[in-house]
Amino acid sequence: MRHLLILAGCSLAALALGYLWLEWQEGLRAERPMLPLTFAHLDHRAVNCIDCHHNFVDDTGQGLCFDCHKTDPTVNALMEEQFHALCRDCHVEQQRLGEDGGPTRQCIDCHTADEAP
Repeated sequence: MRHLLILAGCSLAALALGYLWLEWQEGLRAERPMLPLTFAHLDHRAVNCIDCHHNFVDDTGQGLCFDCHKTDPTVNALMEEQFHALCRDCHVEQQRLGEDGGPTRQCIDCHTADEAP
């Protein structure tokens, strides 16, 4: 019985530490500076705006994607994964279809300062 109590206590401590770790990570994620990012809207004229801008449909906000995706704790943990998947997956699909698909793996192809709107 004593071993069960010790095991239960260790489990509760591990859960508490895990929760504190997630809270700490959340704070770091919201505060850390973003990498520079460029996006050539002119190169994406054939893409329907709502494919990327869900806020045009569900009326969830205005402005840059990052205004919510960086500051909203319900989505900021997923921001990097979501944007990489959205952009990269579309580019990979274009290349699979034999079209110019844009960058897929080189970080510097997207993470550069935007030179023109």
